[in-house]
Amino acid sequence: MSILTKIAYAIIFIWLSNPSASANDIAGCSDVGGLRRFIDSSIVMCERHDFDTYTLPTGKNTGFDFDSNKAEFESSMNIEGRLVENVYAIPPAVSSVDVFRNYKADLAANGYRILFQAERDATGPHLGSFFETTGPGTQIWGYSPDQARYIAAVKEDGGAKTYIALYVIEYQDGYDPNFSPQKGQAMVRLDAVQVGALEDRMVPASAADISKDFEVDGKAALYGILFDFDKATIKPESRPALDEIAKFLQQNPAQRVYLIGHTDSVGGFDFNMQLSKARAAAVVDDLSRTYHLETSRMMSSGVGLQAPVASNATQEGRARNRRVEMVPSDAQMGLSALGLQP
Repeated sequence: MSILTKIAYAIIFIWLSNPSASANDIAGCSDVGGLRRFIDSSIVMCERHDFDTYTLPTGKNTGFDFDSNKAEFESSMNIEGRLVENVYAIPPAVSSVDVFRNYKADLAANGYRILFQAERDATGPHLGSFFETTGPGTQIWGYSPDQARYIAAVKEDGGAKTYIALYVIEYQDGYDPNFSPQKGQAMVRLDAVQVGALEDRMVPASAADISKDFEVDGKAALYGILFDFDKATIKPESRPALDEIAKFLQQNPAQRVYLIGHTDSVGGFDFNMQLSKARAAAVVDDLSRTYHLETSRMMSSGVGLQAPVASNATQEGRARNRRVEMVPSDAQMGLSALGLQP
């Protein structure tokens, strides 16, 4: 970084304060991604989830279905991880241009790489509607497009990545019960998704655990098997869990099993039924190809959202419901209710 560049950053950061809580912040909210906040701004809304899915726009918005609240983009990324979504109110009389320029400089100074950026019409016709209907949504995003500015960025730190979605507007219209911006007041939506580090929490069941679960519960929940978002593609991080499943089956050569896919309730009944079946079939296929286990010992099926183990009303509950279960094929009780044939 040149001396002139450093001086430019120093001048810009006059407008930025260190990341710290403001007396006007909503309780439980704080800055994210190691980024500074605009001076004298406050967090008026936030949502935080230990684990969630997120669609990161990485291209121009091309449309929006107002019946399903689904946005379309030239390109986007579906990612999973620790999610924080903050809404900042900027002091009046500050333009969105100043706010955007400062945040962009702070992203660069903190090692973020820009994936996509756009201003005004180049953001697309309904990028505001996307933010209005996701996370701490509020009408102001959808009704104030004239001075809208957007950045998608990523920072890599070892095995972890932090993705940023930054959306800046100048309020023109739209009601929100939580606060009342002044006409022309800049507002910031800053979403941060941390991926990579969270997957260490997904401890796979050992072969001994599976054996014990069979004896005690008549089944074993296999949470260490991870899939791409809304797909049946097994992630490489699933290998330790698959190793243990294969080890159990190798240690018990006479054991035949059902592998049953389960999903949360997001996406509807038919979609989740097909997804759960495809994921269970993918596990059987991997066990057969990688570990040379006989497919005749394994029957796959899926029950979609029909057998939750936690409430789908919370992010944590949905994470528990997304799983593959293994059931010994001699455990006949309840199989007909799950749509399986012994």
